[in-house]
Amino acid sequence: MDIFTQQKLLIRTIVVLVVLNVFSIGFFIWKEVKQKHEPLLFPKNEAYRNVSNILEKELDLSEKQVLQFDEIRKRNFEKQSVLKKIIRDDKDAMNIEMFNIETDNAKIEIFAKRISDNEYKMEMLRFEQAKELKAVCKPEQQEKFRDLILEIRDYFRPDNQPQKI
Repeated sequence: MDIFTQQKLLIRTIVVLVVLNVFSIGFFIWKEVKQKHEPLLFPKNEAYRNVSNILEKELDLSEKQVLQFDEIRKRNFEKQSVLKKIIRDDKDAMNIEMFNIETDNAKIEIFAKRISDNEYKMEMLRFEQAKELKAVCKPEQQEKFRDLILEIRDYFRPDNQPQKI
């Protein structure tokens, strides 16, 4: 291969790499811009500041349904708070035991089992709450409720802030 052929090959390789880089950078910029300009699912205002308000507005709940929802959510919150405290206390105790000079593996296993049992109870409480909330809804509200679940979760994520356009 002579010097001129080597130079042509090198120049072509550089051109191909530059084109690939430009396309890659363009793709990532386009992706970032597209994500920033997606509209929020719900407006960020006082009427949509908590889950109860969102459900009331989006599902068009009656006053009776709103009271039932609030009662179910309040009752469930109290039960979950108790479980969360127990889980937190067990995790603290387990951490203390793990970092003892002589760790007792049996105690660690007991704590881990209790924590997992209480986490299971927490998930079952969420399931029971969902069943109760569904029972309060009319069929058309249940269908819309199903679609709202993930939107509401994403709405309250810290990174879901209104974008300035």
